[in-house]
Amino acid sequence: MPDKNLKPIIAIIFGLIISTHAAAQSNTIVGTWVLDIGGITNIGNQVEMIFDNNGSIESRLDGVPLTRGHYTASNGRYTTQTTSVYGSSFRIEARWYSQQELRNALRNMFLQLMSIHDFNELIDSMFASETGTFSISGNILTMRKDGETESFKYIRR
Repeated sequence: MPDKNLKPIIAIIFGLIISTHAAAQSNTIVGTWVLDIGGITNIGNQVEMIFDNNGSIESRLDGVPLTRGHYTASNGRYTTQTTSVYGSSFRIEARWYSQQELRNALRNMFLQLMSIHDFNELIDSMFASETGTFSISGNILTMRKDGETESFKYIRR
């Protein structure tokens, strides 16, 4: 029987993956940004976005890796592509998983919680390419996608 605590973890991870997809690249985006919830950036469950100058991106929750991939941007628009998801978020072996590897590793556990169709949609959504808009004002990165807006505060290069 799956751990009853998995549902909240799934919700957090799914939200973070959406946040990861909401990334952008410019000369000033390289560095580490923390999700800013109403001006509070350190409330536990701290979401970090790490942008390298080579187009790589990684997201972390309280310092634990969640996702990694690639990003590009120009003229205030961005595109991201998640290439791997870290297993410890799902209470499986702590390593990076490709889409197919994650699907195989989670299939039995998740099919106790949802249909095969919903499971496949969940896994596919974690690795889907995303596009949106962004702006940077001072030390705040604002990202917009599908009517959603998130702000991240710059913390270090």
